[in-house]
Amino acid sequence: MKKFLLATMLSSSMAVAASTAFADGSVTVYTAVPQNFIDALVPVFEEKTGTEVEIIKAGSGELLNRLTAEANNPVADVLWSVDGTVVDFNPALFQSYDAEGTDALAEGMKPSELWSPFTAVVMAFIVNEGKLGDLPVPTSWAELSDPKYDDVVSSAKANASGSAYIQLATVLQAYDTEEAGWETYKGLLSNFVLSDSSGAVPRFVNDGELAVGVTLEDAALRYVEGGGPVQIVYPSEGTAIVPDAMTLVAGAPNAENGKAFLDFMLSKEAQEVVAQQGRRPVRADVASNPALQPVSELPSVGYDGAWAAENRKKLVAQWEDLLLDVQ
Repeated sequence: MKKFLLATMLSSSMAVAASTAFADGSVTVYTAVPQNFIDALVPVFEEKTGTEVEIIKAGSGELLNRLTAEANNPVADVLWSVDGTVVDFNPALFQSYDAEGTDALAEGMKPSELWSPFTAVVMAFIVNEGKLGDLPVPTSWAELSDPKYDDVVSSAKANASGSAYIQLATVLQAYDTEEAGWETYKGLLSNFVLSDSSGAVPRFVNDGELAVGVTLEDAALRYVEGGGPVQIVYPSEGTAIVPDAMTLVAGAPNAENGKAFLDFMLSKEAQEVVAQQGRRPVRADVASNPALQPVSELPSVGYDGAWAAENRKKLVAQWEDLLLDVQ
């Protein structure tokens, strides 16, 4: 078993890894992926290749800060499972590499030349109806922005969490104008109880500390399948259905092993595990978890990842200014 190096506020864990490519030595992976994906996939990669995987796990914002500080002397080989705008907005930190299996991707799952997709993430509400009291189950962004939901909604911070930034960009794209999106988001932010950890959002709702959370679909599904008192709701105006990113770090000290890691994560074998873990696979030849609503039935905003990447700095600054006004 291999020792994981964990970032601030994360406990130690054990893991191992492997891929379809021939490799040896080690590979250092920075990741924001939930622990269950590490536990399910990394051991398989290492067993297949004999390559030791060193995981450094943290939020995407913290990982980006580390990569920026280490740019002249890289430590990481791979950045795995972050919001793609993190990569697109910082191209000097990364090296373009199309992982094996790119030709098997489903339509719309390769929006950037800088990175390969790992999973298709979907933004959703997790709702603990028993904790809503007399409030109705919210079914739209607009409804959730109503003041009656003040202090009952869990969310991560858009300046610290890649998924929370996707949430912000989704709301802004769900309406006819950006201004209308901001008006709705202002109400949401007023109602939010903010967390530094995106993983804490569905846990708070499942445990009954808060009634509603805005989170990723797979995070909510884990609590549903675990028998929690929660349900998944998709906002009627539309949600994001967007791939998260994995990519090679520029100047990676173990670049070939990094490529092998990326190749494995896009393989059919790994993508079938992705589906088992509750996320949408990005390969067209792998079906989603049957517990999820078919993607064809989801209300989609047609999430524009390029727009979200180009405007990330501006939108996060606006979010921080708005936070001062409403919290």
